[in-house]
Amino acid sequence: MRILHVIQELGHGGAEQVVRRLSEASLARGDAVAIACAGEVSLPRGADRLRLPMIARRPDRTLATAWRIRRFAASWRPDVIHAHNPGIALATALAARRGASWPALVTLHGVPPEDDRATARLLRWTRLPVVACGPGVAASLHAHGLEPLTTICNGIAAPPPAADQGALRREWGLPTDLRLVMAAGRLVPQKRHDVALSAIATLPHAALVIVGDGPLRSALERQIGELRLAPRVRLVGARSDARALLAAADVVVQPSDWEGLPLVVLEAMRAARPVVASSVPGLRELIRDGEDGLLVPPDDAVALATSVTRVLGDERLARHLGDTAARRVEREFSEIAMVEAYRSLWGALAARRAG
Repeated sequence: MRILHVIQELGHGGAEQVVRRLSEASLARGDAVAIACAGEVSLPRGADRLRLPMIARRPDRTLATAWRIRRFAASWRPDVIHAHNPGIALATALAARRGASWPALVTLHGVPPEDDRATARLLRWTRLPVVACGPGVAASLHAHGLEPLTTICNGIAAPPPAADQGALRREWGLPTDLRLVMAAGRLVPQKRHDVALSAIATLPHAALVIVGDGPLRSALERQIGELRLAPRVRLVGARSDARALLAAADVVVQPSDWEGLPLVVLEAMRAARPVVASSVPGLRELIRDGEDGLLVPPDDAVALATSVTRVLGDERLARHLGDTAARRVEREFSEIAMVEAYRSLWGALAARRAG
């Protein structure tokens, strides 16, 4: 099979990691894979590349992107074109003539709630089969009059061994008596790392480590200075060992304003780490409050701090949340199941064209 993935960027976000994992699994099975994306990136070994411009909601760039995809597909000859998220879906639909030239589909990995209606309208226009990456995304599409073809939940592999917490404290210059609270994700407004910082300011016996990079780094550094948190907060950037770091945390927090189906939370849960997250779309469908994690109101640093304190002060609760989460994620959110579901869908779409 020949699969062309189309995504705006191939950085460290959840959608990008899904594309990498799907591509690596396809290449391991002898499939041909190409990835169309913008920017300077490292592709999975063996994948072909089409360079795209950054669309940034500009119609002229959407048309230019569609033209590049169409020219590339005419020579590369994919069996299926797989778009990821709405802006790229529009360009892909134009390139594939809404599925008339090549079978195509789009996975929706999540958009801000204020964009839900416009996203459903745009995806309806494309006529491409829509896959939701989790139940929260599927519910949002349904609420706005668009039924996805199917839901294929993001999946993850078994976790690596946890990093040594003592070694991490030495690396980051953190006192040994501070409990380790961790957050991971791009430094963008959606993730609300500012709320995590405000919460940790009220927890003098805890340190916060944020794994990830992005445009808000300077703003977060200013907030750290204003709150006098420099002795016990670290921004450690994007790390290739992020999963091992998460597995070493005492608590993982995810105070986002919205999510699709966040890999970071799945990874923390799979590593049996207790998670405290905001009760917003994409998280409240994943975490069962009090069973495999704790949910708090969004944009509420006091509630976040209270729940983190509760977990840090109750070893039995922390163990229960982590162990229950690990069993559930292993059972319901397997990377193998995700890959097989997509391969089955790609095969069905390709066969429909051949027939």
